[in-house]
Amino acid sequence: MILEVDEVKTHLRIEDDEEDDYIETLIKQAQAAAEDFCRVSFEDDTAPEPVRLAVMLMVSHYYENRDNPDRAVYGTMRIAFENLLYPYRDPDKMF
Repeated sequence: MILEVDEVKTHLRIEDDEEDDYIETLIKQAQAAAEDFCRVSFEDDTAPEPVRLAVMLMVSHYYENRDNPDRAVYGTMRIAFENLLYPYRDPDKMF
């Protein structure tokens, strides 16, 4: 994973360990979405900072909005997510 659970918990201001498994699942899913969008596999220690930020953004969105199905909120997050990742796409693997 390109993000650690403790790093995400600090970002989300979570102090307990009760949701560590849930947060780890969110990190894995957000990283998979980033890799799918870019058609690139990001290694733990080589992911560029904008990619890490995009994954953090998606994890934060899903954690904070798990009960909010508002499409506008999701759309805004998704635009930022894709803008951060766009320079790291592999155009040879797109189609």
